[in-house]
Amino acid sequence: MAKEEYVKKMLEVLDKAWEVTPSIIIYTDDYVYVLFPLDDKKERWQETSFTMPEGSIETRELTVKEALIYLIEEITKGLPNYVKLPIVTELKDLDEVKEKVRSVL
Repeated sequence: MAKEEYVKKMLEVLDKAWEVTPSIIIYTDDYVYVLFPLDDKKERWQETSFTMPEGSIETRELTVKEALIYLIEEITKGLPNYVKLPIVTELKDLDEVKEKVRSVL
């Protein structure tokens, strides 16, 4: 997949996650991390990470137990080095993340 396709896919993931509750969108200078349920019972979850500036994307489908385990791992191992840890809670934050994703092009 070309970088443009990765960016497009990540923007779609961000829009989808924003529409689902609960969802988690975390972003740093280096990457964006998204976790959200795929079904109404919240038994299947999607985890997606987008790395900058490479523009690479990784997506996997998880059980609810796996989603919790990987979220805890992300928070405890992947994020402690960041002083500022923005979590998207407002639409303006989502727009900022989308601009970061587009900036890799």
